[in-house]
Amino acid sequence: MDGQGQRMKNSESDIISNLPDNIAERILARLPIRDAVRTSVLSRNWRYKWTTLPDLVFDAKDTDASTFCTNPALKFVNKDKLVKVIYRILFQHKGPIHKFSLSIRNFARSYPDIDQWISFLSKKCIRVFFLGLFNSGNRYKIHSSLFSCANLMELSLHCCIIPSPPPTFSGFKNLISNFSKLNSLNLIYMDGLDILDIDDAPKLQELTFEGVSLKNISLKNTPCLSDVSISYSELPDMSENIGNGRSISLIDNLNFLSDLKMFAPGFYFLKLLARGSVRNLLPSTFKNLTYLHITELMLNDIDSLSSTLSLITTSPNLVRVYIWVCIPSNSEAGQRLKTAAEYLEGKSHSIGCLMKLKHVEMEGIMGAGPEMELIKLILSKSPSLECMKITLDKTVDGIKGKESEILRELLRFPRASTIAEII
Repeated sequence: MDGQGQRMKNSESDIISNLPDNIAERILARLPIRDAVRTSVLSRNWRYKWTTLPDLVFDAKDTDASTFCTNPALKFVNKDKLVKVIYRILFQHKGPIHKFSLSIRNFARSYPDIDQWISFLSKKCIRVFFLGLFNSGNRYKIHSSLFSCANLMELSLHCCIIPSPPPTFSGFKNLISNFSKLNSLNLIYMDGLDILDIDDAPKLQELTFEGVSLKNISLKNTPCLSDVSISYSELPDMSENIGNGRSISLIDNLNFLSDLKMFAPGFYFLKLLARGSVRNLLPSTFKNLTYLHITELMLNDIDSLSSTLSLITTSPNLVRVYIWVCIPSNSEAGQRLKTAAEYLEGKSHSIGCLMKLKHVEMEGIMGAGPEMELIKLILSKSPSLECMKITLDKTVDGIKGKESEILRELLRFPRASTIAEII
């Protein structure tokens, strides 16, 4: 290399080495953790810059493709490597760790290591903690030291086990009391959690629960709660009791729903809301609700359909609605779909205008009677509607002329809004 080439190389190296700390931190923050660690070879100045990263995110991308190979002899090779990498990063890390995220499959061999990591993180002012361990066998039991992370603002637990609380801890129902700064709580298919009783959560804004039905749900003193998503994998047993002849109320208080801005109920929770004993607990008006997200609407089920209509029509400030519709293919579906279509047609005469509704998105449309009646109802009652996005089910592609037939029918529907577009 001639002298000029060597000077250019040294100049480029100096530029990298002498970047301002705030620029270097922004670069590191945008890199996957494994690449951030590799920057230690760039220069002497970069050797330990990664050790102050506040956010540590580990997922399947941090292992090679062979991690998920079918060869049993290779199955754990890269996972064992990942364990060593996480230990190295944690033990060399300097300063606070604000975020720790681990998402990976079939990690059961390393559960004792996760215990140590959580214990270590509990002393590091952790603010965001995400743990998703998607195993087909034994699930991971959350280490009790997680309950001592008083600075947690976001907590997401997927496919784990809530353990019996330590003697100094008053139970999961008061978990939020320990996490006074928590603003987001996500509990996805957790074992050992059958009661969700939150009695004091001054900063909680978002709550997501997915899994088997809870024996009890009660949310009180949650003044900031605005976004709630609840999905059950089965319809709860209303006759559940807790022993000694003492019954347990499945839902103690639904007043928290009246202040929500976003609500995403799953199919079985919609069915639950239609039951008389629960329906009587619902607020008469959802005055703050602006976005309703229905993740699964079975159009042959009158209960879930009536709950959906009730939520739409009792939310005077509703702006946006998303509905993913589903139609079963069993032998009884035909008659039930006809009943559902007649139900919706009858409701169209008694429902008032949806004055602020502007955006509607519906997916899975097959052109069935209740689907078209629901679309027709929304179009005819929404004077402020700007856009209705319709996504047809994939099965429609295999039926000659079906898509054109659906589109022609949609164009014939009357619209209360003069600017509404169907796309």
